[in-house]
Amino acid sequence: IIKRKMSLKIYSIPNFEKHRVKFLELIYKIPETRYKDISHTDWEIPRSMRREYVEYFNENIYQGYRDNLCKENQFKDFEISNMWFQVYKEGDKHEAHTHPHAHFTNVFYINLPDKKLTTEIRKINHDCKEGDIITFPAYYEHGSPINTNKQPKVIISFNINIFSYANL
Repeated sequence: IIKRKMSLKIYSIPNFEKHRVKFLELIYKIPETRYKDISHTDWEIPRSMRREYVEYFNENIYQGYRDNLCKENQFKDFEISNMWFQVYKEGDKHEAHTHPHAHFTNVFYINLPDKKLTTEIRKINHDCKEGDIITFPAYYEHGSPINTNKQPKVIISFNINIFSYANL
């Protein structure tokens, strides 16, 4: 019997500062659309709309993230099943929730004006910073605390599904 358990992983993007400005530029090209208590997100914008930040992620971040996650967890491979961004302006929040139909969810911190604004994951403490992608089981309840800062919190979130483990 092979037992594998992954609760939380943090991957720091190499040379993140060179990518940060580009991600913000591409995110803010998308028309501002509110969803619940989040000021700006592409969650409900039609999937047919071009999302240049996704293209930029795939060209500049994906391979390093994928290689690291697969190696550390002995995954053979995985697929990204959905990707979206969220801009939390002052007063914005995201209630606790889970992500069905996914193995893991990820939060990529693009702009994090205060460490107190990192994603709250039930029963797990973590120490993330701008440029980090935090990966955790999609069934873990998580949410975003109220942004009490003048600066927005900006994240890219995405779900992944594992194809199989490498050494079965």
